[in-house]
Amino acid sequence: MKIRQIQYFLSIVETGSFSAAADNHYVSQSSLSKIIIALEEELGFLLFDRSKRNVFLTEAGKAFLPHARKLNADYKAMVVELDGYKSTMDSISIAAIPVLTQYGITALLSQFRDLNPNIRLSLEEIDGLNILPALDEHRFDLAYTRHNYLNHDQYTSLEICKDKLLVVVSKNNHHANRSSISLKELSNDNFIVFDKVTDLYKLIMDECGKAGFEPTIFYSSHRKVSVFGLVGTNIGLALTPVKIYEYHQHPDVLAIPLEEHIECNIVLAYLKNKKLPKAASTLIDFMEKMVADNQS
Repeated sequence: MKIRQIQYFLSIVETGSFSAAADNHYVSQSSLSKIIIALEEELGFLLFDRSKRNVFLTEAGKAFLPHARKLNADYKAMVVELDGYKSTMDSISIAAIPVLTQYGITALLSQFRDLNPNIRLSLEEIDGLNILPALDEHRFDLAYTRHNYLNHDQYTSLEICKDKLLVVVSKNNHHANRSSISLKELSNDNFIVFDKVTDLYKLIMDECGKAGFEPTIFYSSHRKVSVFGLVGTNIGLALTPVKIYEYHQHPDVLAIPLEEHIECNIVLAYLKNKKLPKAASTLIDFMEKMVADNQS
């Protein structure tokens, strides 16, 4: 039995549905259902009555509920109590959205490793909307993510690289001759977007909402090269950060500046109430110096 199974079970109970629980944890409903089925098979009984529109606990599920709540509470207490022992002085656990190369961060980490050969870096790529929950659960010391959805009362962050959104279209697109364009003017276009689990997807949906429309999503992909490839066929357009566009340099597309200034900066973030290992503080100091040197 895994704690994630317990947490998914409790989320279904709290939200009243598999779909809402899946949204809360940024996983597909089918993935969540498979995890709950595996838990039921391990326990030897059904937890939920799925025969009606709404999901209800079975009698066995009701009996299991207080135990699940206690297990989850004990797990959280354990994480907090033992957090200071998790990371030794010479190790750092880092979560990151999958854009480190495009922003030159991998080169900086390589420099840091050369200067600090006794510090072990453990780096894991995670989808943007899963970054902050992973920090909250103390699974990582630090995280490279975008600044847009950080609660600054909860997290401390160091800005690593500024960036902003622009419009990417096919060279044959009817907008291609524009020197700039507003979001509102894109309301009738097809959008090629990044997956729902990315922070960029949420940012794009939120900003289009502010402009007064819900974008027509033609296709979503986790692979940036696929996004640019589809845009190049003139089947739709994309909103993408400047640095991502400049890195890929797809031959069939061009960029149009947005009239709105929508920043999507990369930051190094960590929990304010978490005691960092000395190695993590060493990395923060290094990154701070690199950022200052680049700005001077």
